[in-house]
Amino acid sequence: MKQQKRDRRSQRTQRLVSAAFAEIMTEKSYEKILVQDILDRAGIGRTTFYAHYFDKEDVLNHIVEQELAMLTGHIAQAAQGQRIIPSLELFVHAYASANQQLRALICSSAGKPLLDALQAALCRMIEPTLSTLCTERRSPPIPLPVVSEYLAGAFLTLFKWWVTADMPYPPEQMDSIFQQLALPGVWAMLKEK
Repeated sequence: MKQQKRDRRSQRTQRLVSAAFAEIMTEKSYEKILVQDILDRAGIGRTTFYAHYFDKEDVLNHIVEQELAMLTGHIAQAAQGQRIIPSLELFVHAYASANQQLRALICSSAGKPLLDALQAALCRMIEPTLSTLCTERRSPPIPLPVVSEYLAGAFLTLFKWWVTADMPYPPEQMDSIFQQLALPGVWAMLKEK
């Protein structure tokens, strides 16, 4: 993104472009979106667009950065509570915000960078948390990086399905489902002697 401006008009333009881009992503694949589509939907001129962005990929990167910052904020808050994975917080965030940008990204191939970065952030949180839960001074039977990748991947697969299916169950129920499916094996592994 070009040098970010903080005045109200620039922030308004960025909101309009982000919202327009997210709306269009629910209608078209990322590859078929044109800058002109964004301009038309946002109701702005070409000069205004190019004063803020280089191209549509720049818009996508800006949206991914915004969403990743919000989601990693939830991860950081959950890490302070020593939970293995902040599944409830992430389900609630997606559900409560009615976040069109997040939904559009997750349901699109353009969301892969967001999901990859989110998986890396989850793994960075999960592994140290698991390490503190290993009560004895011995190595767990399964390497913790493997367990971290498994949990992050399992969560994101379920999360993506839930968002793509238009959130058919409330966040609390999804958290319970995830906990029941993914964590019993992890707890058993941590208690193995």
